[in-house]
Amino acid sequence: MPGALPGAAAGAAVDPLALLTAYQHSAVLASAVTSGIADALAEEEGGRTVEQAAAAAGTDPRATRILLSALCAIGLAERADGLDAGAPVDAGTRFALSAAGAVLASDHPQTLAWIVRKEWFFYGVWSELPAALEDGRARIAPWRDRLRDDRATAFGFLRALDDLASRFGGELAELAAAALPPAQEGRALRLLDVGGASGSHAARLAGLRDDVRPTVLDLPEIAPLLGERHPGLPFAAGDLAVPRFGRPEGERWDVVLLANILHDHRPADNERLVREAAALLEPGGTLLLYEWIPDPQASAPDLPLFAVMMMVENDGGDAWSEADHRRWLEGAGLDEIALARGFGPIAVVSARKNG
Repeated sequence: MPGALPGAAAGAAVDPLALLTAYQHSAVLASAVTSGIADALAEEEGGRTVEQAAAAAGTDPRATRILLSALCAIGLAERADGLDAGAPVDAGTRFALSAAGAVLASDHPQTLAWIVRKEWFFYGVWSELPAALEDGRARIAPWRDRLRDDRATAFGFLRALDDLASRFGGELAELAAAALPPAQEGRALRLLDVGGASGSHAARLAGLRDDVRPTVLDLPEIAPLLGERHPGLPFAAGDLAVPRFGRPEGERWDVVLLANILHDHRPADNERLVREAAALLEPGGTLLLYEWIPDPQASAPDLPLFAVMMMVENDGGDAWSEADHRRWLEGAGLDEIALARGFGPIAVVSARKNG
């Protein structure tokens, strides 16, 4: 999984200097994507010369030559002129993305480009970690403000989450599909994916259970992104900050999904979110939570870094314990609480509404 601590899980020796300078590789990789150089190499079969890549990307030729050499050094590009990697490089030297670097191109079927852009954004946010330690506050604006003030970056973030879900979200959907009861004959389970954004998890869950009919609820501004990423999913405008998430009185759902929502919020906010979600359920309905939940019986080296991310991204965000989730669910009047773990700290929690 992304973000693992090198050597920590296996008990191997950790080199502080190697950790300290790891940013250099990250910066070279991210710059290849954000500058357009990776796409410039991918657009021409056989790659491009330094001069051609610089012209296509609109970058400085000297800087492009240096970056391409660095990409070769870390295995993401290769010389396409048949010469040894150590041979002199000039403006006419031809480079191509390597097999490992091919996923940096925007049009690659398994592209990492949106994920890279997301992480590059947070690269800058993490540089303010010392300040966050002083005041305990997030270093970026609340999500609603980010969506309003810089929609392009906000949508890029959500595209990255959808791409991550396509790579790592399959087990979550499998765990959730197993947690749901069968639909009544002739009637599908109506699922509301609250804060579902591009519909990543709802779409994958519906793909595993043909008796599930999902609808994605999110702020109205999100609707175009859902249409781009998962156009077959219905959309319902709503707001996590208001009662019933903005849905009318009397509306009930068989399943409500809160996927990767609670780790963004303080405990009091999570208590409210779970209560509002439970109020939308039919009697006998199921509330599903997808979350990063610490497992006291297992090592999860990704989790501490994830908690740091929550600290710098969201005021009050954290990786909440299983006991926290159970308390919020029980407080909302739900029972039959069950937790199913996936890889690392990833878990699905299901609970039923009495009826």
